[in-house]
Amino acid sequence: MKMNDARPNCTSRFNVRGSMFKVLLTLLLLSSASHAAELRGVLDGRYLNLEWEVPDGKLQEATTPNGPWQTVTTAVCPYRPATTTAQRFYRLILPAPGKKWLTVATVTMTSQTNTEANLQTFFSYMERAASNRVDLIVFPEVALQGCPGWREDSSPPSVQEMAYTQQTAETIPGQSTSNVVAKAKELNLFVVFGMTEKDAAGRLYNANVFLGPEGVIGKHRKTYHVGNDGSIWSLSSGFEVLDSPLCKIGLMICAEMALYPGPALAGQGADLLVSSSAWWTIYSWNYEAVTVGNAVQSKRWHVVSQQVGTVGHAQVYGHSRVVDPKGKVVRDTGTGEGLVMWATDIMIDASR
Repeated sequence: MKMNDARPNCTSRFNVRGSMFKVLLTLLLLSSASHAAELRGVLDGRYLNLEWEVPDGKLQEATTPNGPWQTVTTAVCPYRPATTTAQRFYRLILPAPGKKWLTVATVTMTSQTNTEANLQTFFSYMERAASNRVDLIVFPEVALQGCPGWREDSSPPSVQEMAYTQQTAETIPGQSTSNVVAKAKELNLFVVFGMTEKDAAGRLYNANVFLGPEGVIGKHRKTYHVGNDGSIWSLSSGFEVLDSPLCKIGLMICAEMALYPGPALAGQGADLLVSSSAWWTIYSWNYEAVTVGNAVQSKRWHVVSQQVGTVGHAQVYGHSRVVDPKGKVVRDTGTGEGLVMWATDIMIDASR
């Protein structure tokens, strides 16, 4: 089955096969007396399309038509293959009054060795996310400047590669974060992205920064080096939980996910885990494990943004994704550049 994002006027599509076609001719709609929301079912070839027109509505599936739901509309989808009498029940739910679901977006991109070009990519995706009522968008590790000297082994970068990294490194706050804050204010959007940061002493760090319409909220510096990280960046320590008008966010960068800091971040109050990453393709099996494992062990949503293709001399996996607290990958970009969005079950202030 495939389900699209819960959006105004959107369509959720469920793939059905074989003899199931004939029993998908009707959809029973039970509307709440206190809400005008309506969930409609339309048969289209091999798909049953479920549609709704509630901006903050979200579809959930239950095993029975009863339960502790915030339910405004219940749909009983009575498709029954010949070998079973099982039914599926779908309910359109709304957040509490004055609240909305935290909607996240995550981007897969191949950063260039050109900060301005990467900023324009940020802005394009930010505009697209904002037009879909997204609250938080996440970009990959070192997405701002790229990293031409990065390798999967311990070989140091060339003199020219290191010169580029040093010359393009920025402070936080700095020029680029100010530019992204201005765009975030225009779009009423929160943003996480990876970059090479320099401190007052000129030391370089692999960092990700969390900012919003009112400015930089905080940052996290990578604490765990792999490949030739140590030849490029200084090592930091500790993990950050940053409070914001959205919620409390725990930040991670790439290989740190293998340390499974998710439970500790949740213990520090994080409502949501966010990772900026450029995970190597040769360790894709481990990426699949750690992106899901941090969500499951912490019982938190995990939003991961990945680079794809070639970063420096390294081959990177792609597959930016949103993972729910039970470990289900609800959205994944695959191996191409792009953006996916999802409405989580985290409720936030609708007027923020």
